Amino acid sequence: MAEHRHATPAAKRSIDANLLGPCGFYCEYCLAYRKGICLGCRYQADKNAEKGNDKFCTTLNCAERKGVTMCSKCEEFPCDEYDPQKTGMFSKTYIDYIRNEIKPARK
Repeated sequence: MAEHRHATPAAKRSIDANLLGPCGFYCEYCLAYRKGICLGCRYQADKNAEKGNDKFCTTLNCAERKGVTMCSKCEEFPCDEYDPQKTGMFSKTYIDYIRNEIKPARK
């Protein structure tokens, strides 16, 4: 039987917490970030605020209003701001499915 290795100590690296959006998406993986169009939601929001412009991410605005750094820490999560169509990866339907249907992997 082959040994499975999904992560090794050498594969670990630190991440920039400012590139982790309140939604849980890591901006470094975004095409807009990679092409230099966006600085990442938290950095871009700060840059916009310095210019007197509104923050462009409504999810970030909501998290700040609620006093949380991550949507998942909000008592109202998942909500209409986070997933208006209720079909996303972190929708209530999906979260309930994970909680109730997915069993831990066996070692």
